[in-house]
Amino acid sequence: MSHERVKRKPRCPGCGLPPATCACARLPKRRFSTPIAIVQHVRESYKPTNTGRLFARMTESTLLLPAGMREPAFDPGPLRDPSIEWTLIYPREGAPVLDPAPTERRRGFVLLDGSWRQCAHLSRRLPVIRDLPCAALPPGPPSFWSVRAQHDQRGRSTFEAALQLVELYEGRAATQPLREAFAMVTAHMLFLKGKLRSPEIPGSWGLLGPSSATC
Repeated sequence: MSHERVKRKPRCPGCGLPPATCACARLPKRRFSTPIAIVQHVRESYKPTNTGRLFARMTESTLLLPAGMREPAFDPGPLRDPSIEWTLIYPREGAPVLDPAPTERRRGFVLLDGSWRQCAHLSRRLPVIRDLPCAALPPGPPSFWSVRAQHDQRGRSTFEAALQLVELYEGRAATQPLREAFAMVTAHMLFLKGKLRSPEIPGSWGLLGPSSATC
């Protein structure tokens, strides 16, 4: 019996969908004033269902920082910008809920991108990350991302967490194109997994409107 792994079907490295249904041409590109840095576990970098990469694909100002590999070592340089007050967004025990009140310096936010176990490891083992002030996200809108299972009720996709952070500071209208595009990709993925009858955005997600993206 062969022990070779069955080759996975090819996926677009941008949107994570099969090449025949690639949605990259329909993804918006936005620049926000709220700094977001996504510290991505190396094992997430090749997963088609990774949403941190997708958020960075749609935003010009997002930092995507690889971590968890032996070589090269994690580069914390971008998180040492003295003009930005970085806060780790992570449900660490005892972490207060994020207060969006203005601060003296420009606020920036660090998100950990990976499984619960991987993120817990990164939060403890990376000195710069471990030493950042930490806050938890306030309750947000219901998640429609069910492509990957959540093992904690506090969990949400990296894309949704980043989107909520930007909305707190820049408003829902600024992020609506990204929310609609994320829903489009999510619906496609759920259709491919047999969890939706069609690749169209379900009306129950509350996103359908004159400008909503459907497939």
